[in-house]
Amino acid sequence: MKRSPLKRKTPLKAKAGIQRQPMKRTSRRQTEARKARQGDVRWRSAEYLDWIRSLPCAGLTAPDSYAIPLCRACHNAVHRSPELQQAQSEWLRLTLERAVVSPVLNEKMLALCRVILQRI
Repeated sequence: MKRSPLKRKTPLKAKAGIQRQPMKRTSRRQTEARKARQGDVRWRSAEYLDWIRSLPCAGLTAPDSYAIPLCRACHNAVHRSPELQQAQSEWLRLTLERAVVSPVLNEKMLALCRVILQRI
């Protein structure tokens, strides 16, 4: 079956070309070094998240170092209430204090956990 070419109802307007610049690529090592200089102490840990999930009313946030135990209903309540949003740093402090005395964290994560506790 022979088809006729598609026709536009409104013709395309000719525009000047967009000037684009290539993205500056950085290696993972450079990115980690920059974060270390800026004092970024976030980390990832499957073991820690498993431990968070085992707590009552468990939930997730990203990054793992800032995860606190919240069920879906509590999570939604935090989003609705400014008072609960302000309490999150206290919940994080309590969760991290419990994690420090539990056997779930390795030495590196324990050190980072203590740094976070000093900042909050």
